[in-house]
Amino acid sequence: MTKPLMAFQEVRECLKQRFPMLMIDKVVELVPNERIAAVKNVTGNELQFLGHFPEFAIMPGTLIIEAIGQAASILFAKTTASGARPGELLVLGSVIDMRFLAPVVPGDQLHIDVHILKLAGDLALVEGTASVNGVTAARGKLGFARRSLEAVGSR
Repeated sequence: MTKPLMAFQEVRECLKQRFPMLMIDKVVELVPNERIAAVKNVTGNELQFLGHFPEFAIMPGTLIIEAIGQAASILFAKTTASGARPGELLVLGSVIDMRFLAPVVPGDQLHIDVHILKLAGDLALVEGTASVNGVTAARGKLGFARRSLEAVGSR
């Protein structure tokens, strides 16, 4: 087993999300300005499985999107000039052509691959894929925008 590029503690320091919304366990590859590969270990004791669904637990699509978005956030933070500066954050602004192709269930290891398609000023567009054992579970594009914490707080 190879050592992760970023272990859980470093991932946690890089993201603003906390339990139960921390969706990345480790980063296994990172090429600034280009791509990131991350892993989420899906366990049966996660809160979402209490109701989605009790008899056949399936990871909700919104949380798969969140995992892709968090991987993108780490990539942005490690990409020169595109990460959030003090007093601001990158927010998810759009989900484009997201397709859910296979269920993700407890015991699965979700592999998340994100590629930057475009960085333009305060906007970014990425393409993300989430897979389990080489089978694509979800794929699509996410759009992000840079916003000041002050502007976000005043809404």
